[in-house]
Parts: sequence; C-alpha cells; structure tokens
Amino acid sequence: MKRTMLLLLVLLFSGCTVPARDGVRPPDMPVPETADYVAPPAAEEADAPEEPSEPSLPTASAEDRFPDRFSETPEYGEKSYKSGSISVTITTHTVSDVYGKIVSYHVADIYVKDVASIRTAAAGSDFRSHRERTVKDIADGVGALLAIDGDTFTHMQSGLVVRNGEIYRDTLCEGTDVCILYRDGRMETKRWGSFTAQEILDADPWQVWSFGPALLDENGRSAEVESNLNGHNPRAAIGYFEPGHYCFVIVDGRQDGWSDGVRLSALSRLMEDLGCKAAYNLDGGNSAQMYWNGEIVSKACGSGRVVSDIVYLLPEE
Repeated sequence: MKRTMLLLLVLLFSGCTVPARDGVRPPDMPVPETADYVAPPAAEEADAPEEPSEPSLPTASAEDRFPDRFSETPEYGEKSYKSGSISVTITTHTVSDVYGKIVSYHVADIYVKDVASIRTAAAGSDFRSHRERTVKDIADGVGALLAIDGDTFTHMQSGLVVRNGEIYRDTLCEGTDVCILYRDGRMETKRWGSFTAQEILDADPWQVWSFGPALLDENGRSAEVESNLNGHNPRAAIGYFEPGHYCFVIVDGRQDGWSDGVRLSALSRLMEDLGCKAAYNLDGGNSAQMYWNGEIVSKACGSGRVVSDIVYLLPEE
C-alpha cells in the first residue's frame, strides 16, 4: 500500500503523463496532423455510451409530410400528374460526364400515399410466364400512367421474385444484389452474401427485384460498383428518398449527339446527387425505357427491346 502511494506522489510531482487507456487520447498529447483524426469525446460523455437505436419511420401521413403534392381531383400537366394518391413530375437533363461524353437522362420524381401504388406487371399473364413484350405494350395493357422496365426475371433461372406482395420465386441468384420495397414504404438494397432468402421473405415485402447491382452504400453514398457490363450504356434505376418518395431514372445511350450512356459508377454518383438514400440498377441497354401517359418519352437506341416486366403507377380513376 505504501509503495502504491509513493508511486502516485512521484507521478504527480514529476509532471509525467499517465498513458492512454482504452484508446482515449490524454488531453496533453499532441494531435496528429491527419485528416481522419477525430478528437475523442469528453470523459463524461464517453463513460456511458448510449446503445444505437433503430431509425424510426415517419409517424405523419404522406399527405402531412408532403404538403401540396396531392390533389383531391386529378391534375394533368405535360409531364406531371397529381391526384389524391400519387404525384409524378418528369424532368429531362443533358450534361457532360467526366469522360467528356454527352449524357441525357430522365427523372420521374414520385410521391405516393400508399406503397401499393408502385406496382409491377409481367409481359405474360403473371410472373410465372416467360413471355416478353415491349415496355409500351405491357404499360398499355395495364393502363399505366408511368412505367419503366424491370429486372428481366425471365432471363434467370434463380433469384427472388416477389411482385405486388406475391412470392413467385424464393431462390437466390449467386452474386446478385437484391432490392426490397417493403409494405411500410421503406426500400433498401442488400449486397450479395449479406442476406438469406428466408429473412427477406419473413419481412413480408411488397416487391423484390433481383438484378442490380446496388448503387449506393448503407449511408446513401456512391458505391464501388463492379460489373462486366460497366461501359457507357443506357441505364434504368429506381431510387428511394424516404417512405412515400421515390424516383425512376432512365439514362439514354448509344446515340451520337444525344446521349452516349453512362458507366455504372456514374449512375451511382447520379443517384447520390439526386439525394437518394438507396438506389438499384435495373435492366439496361435497349431495355431502358420510360413510358408516360401512352408514349415512350425516353429515347431508346433503335426501336428498343422486348422485356419481361415493368414497374409502373396507375392514374386515379
């Protein structure tokens, strides 16, 4: 005991610094000049860290959270629509990418009161069919207001297929990220290897797409995207801001003077720049098309291509 007291007295009067413990930097130690250094919290804050909490869903209704987005009676604009349940505005943009190539893309900004408004339709009678038709034919057939192509589920023998709440295929496609739209309006992407089919199905999803890749990380930041189809191509994507707020994006491509298309890395940066919290790549190339009120408003290369399915919204009757 006397020995311990003597040691403490020596340290006190000699000005020695007690070594850092548990990774906490003593206040008199010089701060390293590195950009990633973060000063430790004050001792009283670090002593009792709080358990991280799950993010809560918005408690207000979509109508309250998005004032002026909906209308009691349907209102049509040239490329906009507003009703009691959905709101859509389409804009077209032309920019130059970092490679000096021209890129033209279309963004459908979407608000819905109920996630059930975001529907999917197959080219055949249902998602067990392997039939293919054009985006316009499928959209006309279901009376869609807005539509883009889906995940070409007919081209894969495996991969989760959940459409409009119904499970059509419950197997995974190796190496494939998935996108899940839940019944409560949340949308998230999952990287291959981080999920099982059963845990997704147990969450009772409204839609599940198996194509990808996921375009943003868990923080909504542009992600490292790898694909053997990573050249400048037409692209299709679905994005998520918060429950009730989404976007469909089509990038035109393979057309000199109008749009060369983008790499997946550029599509990832675009979705981040739009402010999306999650985003997912759908079938691209000649399949990538946007339908609006009876017409294809994007500019597909050539005459486009037949597809297996679409993602769409219906107008209010």
